[in-house]
Amino acid sequence: MQTRTAGRALLVKGGRFDGEDVLTLILISVVVGVALALAYHYLSMRLQRWVSQKKALMQPVIAILSFFVRLAIIVVILFALGFWSPLNILAVCLAFIVVFTILNGIWLYALATKHRGAPPSANAGGAN
Repeated sequence: MQTRTAGRALLVKGGRFDGEDVLTLILISVVVGVALALAYHYLSMRLQRWVSQKKALMQPVIAILSFFVRLAIIVVILFALGFWSPLNILAVCLAFIVVFTILNGIWLYALATKHRGAPPSANAGGAN
């Protein structure tokens, strides 16, 4: 019985993985995962900005629908990469999760620490 990993091994150097080939494939998988995370984060930020410009009544519905659309897109991409490429899908997914989490953490930190101009206090005016 031929396993899926053995089937992938046939794609590289006549059926054998060298240590260098495995490392190269994992590094390429990580780069693909990072690229997917950057694209996904950019898309989610653009969609959030677009949603924030809609009517207040429709914002929750549009936000939920956009989340499911983005989720469906990433699932289709990951399945395609998993079934039709020799990439290490675990490395792709881990790189995606780590980078996307870091990007969201940075974005949330920037959002939380954003200095907004406070209105002047009542007795700070020039009238005495």
